[in-house]
Amino acid sequence: MRRWFSEPLVHFLILGGLLFGAHGWINRGVGDEPRVVRVTAAEVNWLAETWTRQWQRQPSEEELRGLVADYVKEELLAREAKAIGLDDNDTIVRRRLAQKMEFLVQDTARLAEPGGDELRRLYDAETARYRTPARISFTQIFFKTEAGARTGLARVAQHGPAQLGDYTLLDRDYATLDEQTLSTLFGEQFARQVFALEPDRWLGPVPSAYGFHLVRVNGRESPVVRPFGEVRTQVLEDWHRAQQARANEQFFAGLLKKYEVVVDETVRPLIGPFAKVAQ
Repeated sequence: MRRWFSEPLVHFLILGGLLFGAHGWINRGVGDEPRVVRVTAAEVNWLAETWTRQWQRQPSEEELRGLVADYVKEELLAREAKAIGLDDNDTIVRRRLAQKMEFLVQDTARLAEPGGDELRRLYDAETARYRTPARISFTQIFFKTEAGARTGLARVAQHGPAQLGDYTLLDRDYATLDEQTLSTLFGEQFARQVFALEPDRWLGPVPSAYGFHLVRVNGRESPVVRPFGEVRTQVLEDWHRAQQARANEQFFAGLLKKYEVVVDETVRPLIGPFAKVAQ
């Protein structure tokens, strides 16, 4: 059942049903009753649920009356705006509709749930993604200038680090930092260079966003692949993300078959991958 439910064809059938239902809902009252704005219990429930998700509590009766009044006002204004064509060639409206379509496709893809074996195969195929990061521990001496740091490097072997360096609010010792954290603290270049240093010796100067540093690497922790049970939630999220990307790609391929893209010859070089399907 799970295998059948994860098939793309099933996704399309579900998506088609959702689109058909959404089209019917959006166009309810349009046609034989174009000037009727219906407010049913479904709309009121939707307003109350939206409020509850945002404010983490149910709306009061007065707040609910305000929500319904605002909904009716918004619906009337929106219909009148569409009636006089204000939505035509509106970039914001077009982007919002495209975004809602993408969300609908993504939500449909999330309906499927993988089996344990499928998640395990994903985990085994991409173990690098589920490793702990490499970590490093080090001591640093701060100098305002590169020349000062070079002088300090020549003296540190004989005099030790205690009396060297300029005043700073930075700590001397840092323990078990991954490269991303170190980059956030000192800058990307500093993090990259420190992770490449040999251990157990003073080296530098290493530039950072603050100045220059002598650095002694005291310890390293190599990356370790985390057990499947520990990262199962992350693996599941990665599986859903891959399914969403696949559903988006397939749905968009279907749209390219459904619609004809016509461009001027002078525009063709600007439309990138769509040049192959454009007329």
